[in-house]
Amino acid sequence: MKKIILTADSTFDMPFEKAGALDIKVIPSYVSTDGDNVADYPDITAKELFEYHDRSGKLPRTSAASPWDYTQFFTSLMSEDVEIIHIAKSSGMSCCVSNALMAAKEVKGVTVFDSMSISGGSAMMAEDAARMRDEGRSAGEIISALEKLRNDIKGAFIVDNLTYLHEGGRCSSLSRLGANLLKLRPQIVIKDGSMSVGKKYRGKFETCVYEFIDDMISGLSKDSYARVCVCHTLTQKALLDKALGYIREHMPLADISVCEAGPAVSCHCGPDTFGIFVIKE
Repeated sequence: MKKIILTADSTFDMPFEKAGALDIKVIPSYVSTDGDNVADYPDITAKELFEYHDRSGKLPRTSAASPWDYTQFFTSLMSEDVEIIHIAKSSGMSCCVSNALMAAKEVKGVTVFDSMSISGGSAMMAEDAARMRDEGRSAGEIISALEKLRNDIKGAFIVDNLTYLHEGGRCSSLSRLGANLLKLRPQIVIKDGSMSVGKKYRGKFETCVYEFIDDMISGLSKDSYARVCVCHTLTQKALLDKALGYIREHMPLADISVCEAGPAVSCHCGPDTFGIFVIKE
């Protein structure tokens, strides 16, 4: 059986050190500030982009790796005894899948898996793929398991401010104004590979975070075992600690992991975003 190499788009937001420990190779997306394209992984941080936005009033722009980038990336990893499984950002959110598929036509032995998710959802799949690879599973077995896992992940996030979503063209001026005046915090649901607006929370952001957590773990008792991945751009560590404590209080048996959203993802949601991905097991 050929050696399996796992690769992923940087928008899976797995911490750099963890990706290295799991031997997952990462291809970056790009972030543009004042016309300069910079690889988003691991060369720049979300904090730097937020500071750029505050300083310039401009929203950093993002772009996926090109088909040429993917071709070069896969070629650098490929040999006769290797198979590559690439876990891509949802085809409903970017051109990562299509660009990677174009490259896979040039580099034989590459399977592109559409995670139909982003950030922690994609990271959960990558982590499971790494475990199965280390167990000696074949590429076909890993892909089949990921297809099932993909349907079991529930993901959403809540934003404190609609500024970044608005400037990125994902929120109209009218809805942004109304939401900000009413202190509404929309829930952005990831379903079937796309994002849509779900419940709208109202009030202080911290209170809304707790209500959002309740909704995300509804139906899971304290005796339930589940995997939870928290992805965030919170600017106050105290709020993150409180939110994690709240989850542990209500789900003491849960396996909880935490990751900060990377630059490319952060450009679209902005600071003080709190997301949860859940797999009930």
